[in-house]
Amino acid sequence: MSGHGATNPVLAKAWDEFHAAQQEVLGWMTDSQRFKDVPQHRARAYHTMMEALAMAYNFAVAPRMEHPRLFINTVWQTDMYTLGQNGPDLYYAVAFLDGKQTYRLKGKYNDSVLMLGQVIKHLSGHPDSNVVGNYDFSEFELKPDGSFEIIISATKHEGNWMSLDPESGYQFLLFRRFMRDWNDKKPEMSLERISDIPVDHYDGDEFDEIKMAERIDRAKDFIRYLIRDFNMNLYEWYVGNAKKETGGDGFNNLVFLPGTITSTVGSPLSNYAMAIFNLAEDEALILELDQIPDGVYWSYQLGDVWSRSLNYMYRQTSVNMHHGVADSDGGFRAVVAHKDPGVANWLDTCGRVQGAVVFRNYVASRQPVPKTRLVKFSEIKDQLPKDTAMMTPEQRAAALRKRHEGVLKLHGE
Repeated sequence: MSGHGATNPVLAKAWDEFHAAQQEVLGWMTDSQRFKDVPQHRARAYHTMMEALAMAYNFAVAPRMEHPRLFINTVWQTDMYTLGQNGPDLYYAVAFLDGKQTYRLKGKYNDSVLMLGQVIKHLSGHPDSNVVGNYDFSEFELKPDGSFEIIISATKHEGNWMSLDPESGYQFLLFRRFMRDWNDKKPEMSLERISDIPVDHYDGDEFDEIKMAERIDRAKDFIRYLIRDFNMNLYEWYVGNAKKETGGDGFNNLVFLPGTITSTVGSPLSNYAMAIFNLAEDEALILELDQIPDGVYWSYQLGDVWSRSLNYMYRQTSVNMHHGVADSDGGFRAVVAHKDPGVANWLDTCGRVQGAVVFRNYVASRQPVPKTRLVKFSEIKDQLPKDTAMMTPEQRAAALRKRHEGVLKLHGE
């Protein structure tokens, strides 16, 4: 063990194990076939590792349950924190609460098309982590202006109430707020503890080495979760299941993923279909839906092989039900390609030879899986309806400027 002076042995042990875990999980990535086979993937693996460390602090060490905050810019946001491939149209917020306390959540829908809340016992990665409850805010009592007030506690309350586990002192609350357009008015939300604590009480781990060791252990479990469940397992799941379904190499085929995903943090209201694209310079992948999905929210998005979102502030790496252009036959087609084919529904790979395609569909009566066709880039227009919506370079540049301004307006820097 490295020297820690007079540090409590429990705290010193937690610190050493945290750093050992960093090397272990980095090894999971660097020993993988995708890291060894494709040099382009290597820098992003190390980028991912650094991001996981930052998120471990943000989620496991920084929060104070007695003085709660809704964290926005230090969770899933733009291309800063993206592990698990955050949706560009989702305005995320997370909070960390103590089951022995009572809290009040206030907010207002504004232009959000869907608001979901999820309470998870412990932080993801903890061996006893599981979902306490899933909540669709449209089922709460709302005032005529779309505002709401919700009590969050272990003890049942009349009216709007979200349940906490009374035995867990560290619970993870994830809020997904969906936007059709980044320029719409984003939803409002605020959180406060309303149960009493002594006036002279300090947060339990401010001066307590054992409590700080618990937080460091929590951070260790969380980075293992992030790298195992997001960076490693999602890619393997996409490729492995596509191989089973098609008998091919597992690339360029969307596969259905029902219900929740990635351990406990998926939403049961979601319908996902996912794939790993693998495109040569002269190839493209056409994504095709026979019918427009009837979900409240649906979209396509591209990510890298480590399940991180590609830059969606400056590049067209996503398209949703509002920005996409449907075809006259009632279907919807998008094109994944390395360069702009002039098709309105283009998804930009940002130069990635491999990456993830994620189709999201929420609160829908049907659970479609888009069809895929691998084509030569030169044949794209021949493979699409003759009246497919197109864009000139000038129109694309204008659309990207509007995109950047909107994403910045919603998410900030």
